[in-house]
Amino acid sequence: MQHVLRFLGHDHLLAKRISGKRYQRTLGVHRRFLSLYYFASYEIVANVYFPGALGQLGRGLAKILRAKFGSDNVIMSDIVKPDLDIMRSGPYLYADILDREGLHNIVVTHRIDWLIHFSALLSAIGEQNLRLAMKVNIEGVHNILEVSRTHKLRVFIPSTIGAFGPTTPLENVQDFTIQRPRTIYGVAKVHTELLGEYYHERYGLDFRCLRFPGVISYETAPGGGTTGLYMF
Repeated sequence: MQHVLRFLGHDHLLAKRISGKRYQRTLGVHRRFLSLYYFASYEIVANVYFPGALGQLGRGLAKILRAKFGSDNVIMSDIVKPDLDIMRSGPYLYADILDREGLHNIVVTHRIDWLIHFSALLSAIGEQNLRLAMKVNIEGVHNILEVSRTHKLRVFIPSTIGAFGPTTPLENVQDFTIQRPRTIYGVAKVHTELLGEYYHERYGLDFRCLRFPGVISYETAPGGGTTGLYMF
């Protein structure tokens, strides 16, 4: 989860250390995957909105965010009933990412600066319900990016090892390589990576993306991903 926080650092902090054309080249096409290691040394105050916060990775990251920014400054949301520990730990909203107007309302009401979007139907579940997976994983991302563009938010959306496919090289895989995923989850994540880059180039949106491997949480039961399916 610390890697996620590093991806939320300011570009201008790095700019002080990398000059001229080298800086521009570094922050160009590779910007989506640039890890900024200066985050922890700077005091940054932000209001964070975190949809999909009750998934496998969300709970752990929410704890880190609330420890960093304060419980009241991190708004968790999901479409399930939270347990008492979540309700007592800080603000929680029942919110659907398919409701764009609702997202606008949350951002304005809570004066959100950063949006960390973890809502998704994972690979195994997505293959069982293709229509819903397309709505959540593609239309939902459209809503998140539009809301972020409108309100000039900094947005982080994780990608996945599932963005690769059987034709991807097995060794020394680069950020830019063959991507031909075989699940709707993987296809949607490739779409997210490219659309986020487009929003950055077209609108200047501060979009960050990091490809996670298969992850199993010690706090939350598997949510329908391939890793959880094969391990359990």
